[in-house]
Amino acid sequence: MTPPPLLPAPRLPVLGWHTFAGAAQVDLHSLLDHPRHLPTTSGRAAILLALECLAVGPGDLVLLPTYHCPTMVSPVKTLGADAAFYPIDEHGAPRLDWLSAHAPATTKALLVPHYFGLPQPMEAVRAWCDARGIALIEDCAHAMFGRAGSRTIGSWGDVAIASLTKFFPTPEGGILALNRAGLAMPVLTPVPRIEQIKAASDILHMGAAHDRLTGLNRLIRGAFALKSALRQALRGGAGGPGAGKDAVPSRRGDLDEAQEIDANMALIDLPLSHRGLTQASGWISRRVPRRRIVEARRHHYAFFTEAFSGRDGVHPLLPALPADCAPYVFPLWVRTPDPGYAEMRRLGVPVSRWDRLWPGVPGLPGDAGKSWSHHVLQLACHQDLTDADLRRIVAQVERLFITPAAPSAPTSTVPPAR
Repeated sequence: MTPPPLLPAPRLPVLGWHTFAGAAQVDLHSLLDHPRHLPTTSGRAAILLALECLAVGPGDLVLLPTYHCPTMVSPVKTLGADAAFYPIDEHGAPRLDWLSAHAPATTKALLVPHYFGLPQPMEAVRAWCDARGIALIEDCAHAMFGRAGSRTIGSWGDVAIASLTKFFPTPEGGILALNRAGLAMPVLTPVPRIEQIKAASDILHMGAAHDRLTGLNRLIRGAFALKSALRQALRGGAGGPGAGKDAVPSRRGDLDEAQEIDANMALIDLPLSHRGLTQASGWISRRVPRRRIVEARRHHYAFFTEAFSGRDGVHPLLPALPADCAPYVFPLWVRTPDPGYAEMRRLGVPVSRWDRLWPGVPGLPGDAGKSWSHHVLQLACHQDLTDADLRRIVAQVERLFITPAAPSAPTSTVPPAR
């Protein structure tokens, strides 16, 4: 009998019985501990709300890094503001020398990310902004936990934002945090009852689709398959791709690459961005024990570092993992990423690449950003990857990107035994 095909490893955390295992707290700060934070529908919505808190609008200029996800840019464009781009160094920090020489005097805000969940040093950035009266937006979408220098993550910016979906098994969610005195917290609209129910069911469906709810997987998948079949029957259709009983539900991060790019490059849905977070997503983010999240991610990062160090064709971009952090992904520098990257996506390997930059990103001296957008693959290292998932990721990287070692010269003319 042919064994069933392996389910693709989840690109983001998914609910399972193990989700609630372990200690509730860990000695590592979270954005959820911030004294002035507001749950939002997404990290992208949080950026838009942060810009609104800073009164950014038409004619204002926001500086963004050359290495970016389009979701950093679309909130700026949605509000009618202008976006300009600055270079980053080999560690992902802003090139302050370039900014000092070239940043327009009309700049209203500077967005600085903690790439991959590895905290950036922010003291110099904070001082640079203060000296020029520029608002600092601290982008913690990759960095839910930890410290950046002398302060906790999310404490450096006038405003800070984060993403729940990257660290918790929720279908949506972000965080807006305010640090500057005098900024008013936005008032968000209530979530309709049907959306509350949908969010709770999506959390269960995602876990069952990845076989993480032993004893309930078939029941939950069957219920959703029946619902899908009834919907198709009412529409008079036969179902589309992925309509089978084991189809994995879609959410941000589980879209195919073309859908994901289209969504990220689009302007934001303003009413949705001003809506509150669903109760189910909020409950999960508050109640899931943190120790397992932090320890598993650090362990997986170390596993990849060991697996890819000293190999020909790839190397860990940032092998040193700071003590006070929980990584979002493992950044792997690949000498020749194409066409192997497309093959990894086709096979369902949990990997992404920020190769679709916003139009008009310039080539700047001393900038690592544009090189990263081509050569750096972001490998998932979240807490819900199994050991088998990790081994399969390594095997695909080895197959597609690592140059095989040259065979050693034979020492004997005797053929090997068969």
